[in-house]
Amino acid sequence: MQAFLMHIGSPGNIDVSYTITKKRHRDELLANLPSRSNEEQFFRSDATLLAAFPSGEFNCWGIPPGAKQRLRETQIGDLVLFFPAIGHNGGLEYFGIVKAKCEFECWDSSRILWPKTPNQRLFPHLIFFDSEAGERSWFDFLDDIGYSHDFDPRGFYRRIGDWRFNKFGGQAGYLDFLRNQVGFGPI
Repeated sequence: MQAFLMHIGSPGNIDVSYTITKKRHRDELLANLPSRSNEEQFFRSDATLLAAFPSGEFNCWGIPPGAKQRLRETQIGDLVLFFPAIGHNGGLEYFGIVKAKCEFECWDSSRILWPKTPNQRLFPHLIFFDSEAGERSWFDFLDDIGYSHDFDPRGFYRRIGDWRFNKFGGQAGYLDFLRNQVGFGPI
């Protein structure tokens, strides 16, 4: 398991309510995507997506076009930590364990999933998971993984080095800590 930090920030945090705190259904995408497009075929027949979400309901997030390399690094089973805001009024509010991802850009799906994204900004690299919510302050999180309080990941999706989780016994240990000591749980 690898861990990734996704700082959402404002005004993009408007999108949290569309796909992190709300389940979406693949039928919604199938009904609105161009017929026989790569995206439509993905939602219709991707074996990993269908096996991970047999009911058709999922949470998801889109990674910006500039983070294509990070998407390549992201694997099924990885932990993604979501920060709608950072600093004194922010922190870790959601996480998901990646259960599926789309290997190509999903521009049309991005428009469907996040219809009110400011400035027509699209997030074509999709990852799928079941959201869990809780609250860990930004500075407590930085202390957890040994980052300086000056660390500023604004707008980035980045991998967190494995060694930063050593005191928790690895990323899985940190996940257990978030669930059992901090109080994160399914939405």
